[in-house]
Amino acid sequence: MSNQAFDRMISIIKSFLPSSEKLPSNYYETKKLMKGLGLAYEKIDACSNNCMIYYGSQVNDMQCSICNFPRYKPQVGKGKLVPHKVLRYLPLTPRLQRLYMSSHTAEYMIWCDNYRDSSQMVHPADSEAWKHFDRVHSDFAIDARNVRLGLCTDGFNPNRNNGIPYSCWPVFITVYNLPPSMCMKTPYIFMSLLIHGPKSPTSNIDVFLRPLVDELKVL
Repeated sequence: MSNQAFDRMISIIKSFLPSSEKLPSNYYETKKLMKGLGLAYEKIDACSNNCMIYYGSQVNDMQCSICNFPRYKPQVGKGKLVPHKVLRYLPLTPRLQRLYMSSHTAEYMIWCDNYRDSSQMVHPADSEAWKHFDRVHSDFAIDARNVRLGLCTDGFNPNRNNGIPYSCWPVFITVYNLPPSMCMKTPYIFMSLLIHGPKSPTSNIDVFLRPLVDELKVL
């Protein structure tokens, strides 16, 4: 959806609301609001062939260090440089912090500490892998506030109906500290990365996971 289409949609919605409504008036105001809530995202340029991302020590490179493909599309006039491919990265830390800041969710973030094994597999805590992790990493397991996360991803073509080759790969993080009734619900599944472009990342998806891995190391 373009910015103009978003503005028109907001205008239509506001026309149905009471005069006291406080809905943002346009895309720019909405973006500012989302940023204030800690829901901002970072744009990281990437190689069109999925070889690398322009990140860390390579943030200022002008071409791919592996295939030498240029970072930007050919410039027309004095316009802004446009990268061939952009990765959207949504930092995880602010969203995890909000789970502990809210009294509604904070108590559930230590749910596993009081959980007793079920005779059926109703939560990852029932699995042998979870129990093995607790035995091997007892220093981590002893504090119920430590966050246990799951990662999942899959790709799709949003333009499948018109035959245009395009790939969209969202990467989601699930919080396994929460009980079964919450951990698989939409509000608690966080999109961390959005990888999109004409080519699918497939076996090179680890290239795009670097920002997330670096953040998890800090956590």
